[in-house]
Amino acid sequence: MLAKSPDQMNAMSPVDDDPLAAFELPPDVMSSTFEHAISDAASHTHERGHAVASALQRKLKGSMVEYGFPGVVTVHLNSGAVAQCGGPAIGWMIDIVRAPGEQPVTVDVNIAENETDTKVIAEVISKVLKKY
Repeated sequence: MLAKSPDQMNAMSPVDDDPLAAFELPPDVMSSTFEHAISDAASHTHERGHAVASALQRKLKGSMVEYGFPGVVTVHLNSGAVAQCGGPAIGWMIDIVRAPGEQPVTVDVNIAENETDTKVIAEVISKVLKKY
């Protein structure tokens, strides 16, 4: 990190009261920092998807629940219907196919974008899926 000189720090506007504003990161370090931040966010989102899939498996007895790339939860229901739910990275809308070859029925489960409680998400999704 390169520290600014005292003259440069004094020239900072009074609006800039960020104590870290006096430091500049070289581009290679800045790039690496952003890559780690993106990676950390993606890992957290991915783990949330697994937690929702696990909670759905417990709620939908006799169904098979999978979570995989690219963040989609797939539920093979007892009835034979197959539901694909967008995961935390792409929204929780559900496409349900009651029988092979049929057109999917799309259901918006109305889960807030900022909802992170996996039990709440699984509860809302399971209520919808139990109808099929």
